Amino acid sequence: MKQLLTQAQCHGKRIHSFYFIMIALLLMIIGCAGSGKPQYEVESYLLNYSAPSWDKPYKLNTSVKFNRFSIATAYNSANMIFRKDSYSLDTFNYSRWAVNPADMIADSLLRDMRESGFFRAVFSRQETDEGRFLISGGIEEFYLRMDKSNKTAVISITVLLQDTREKETGKRILFQKKYVREEPFQESSPRGYCQAASQAMRIISEQITNDVYAAVKTNVQSTASEQ
Repeated sequence: MKQLLTQAQCHGKRIHSFYFIMIALLLMIIGCAGSGKPQYEVESYLLNYSAPSWDKPYKLNTSVKFNRFSIATAYNSANMIFRKDSYSLDTFNYSRWAVNPADMIADSLLRDMRESGFFRAVFSRQETDEGRFLISGGIEEFYLRMDKSNKTAVISITVLLQDTREKETGKRILFQKKYVREEPFQESSPRGYCQAASQAMRIISEQITNDVYAAVKTNVQSTASEQ
């Protein structure tokens, strides 16, 4: 009996030793995994540029409002996209736009149009106020083109301007126009791409704001003369 008891005790000790070794190995594996190389941090970028300046504009006593801008499916994400030819498309692994390009571009244009002083009021899509003139936009292209010798930021936007007070569909649309800008890099990096895209957007924004102002001014003057 004593011999059987001794054997059982030895067997129990072996089981405890086995569990202890397994736990130690598990802790070592977890420790090795935790002490590996840290993951790369994703950098987020946002268009940034000084708003265009206009010399003492004549303020129109009317308002405009922004619709939410749409964007082509291929560019409908926060990924920073680059293309090396007409068929391929790729993205940076650790660099992204802070927000969707459609919202980023619309917000930039909204800011510039407000600072232009051209209109009595400029409303964003989130505001409940109704503007007489409605601005809609669609981003057709928004990417970095990488040729053998050049890197260029490409932005293509179509803008539609409508007079919401006009009941006739044919007269409601004041204009629909496409704006394209290609801006070369000064620095070959995602940050350089953001800088080039910002400069391209500044030029496009100035063109759009001037065109909207001219169209609204003509429309308002024409409507006033008919009354």
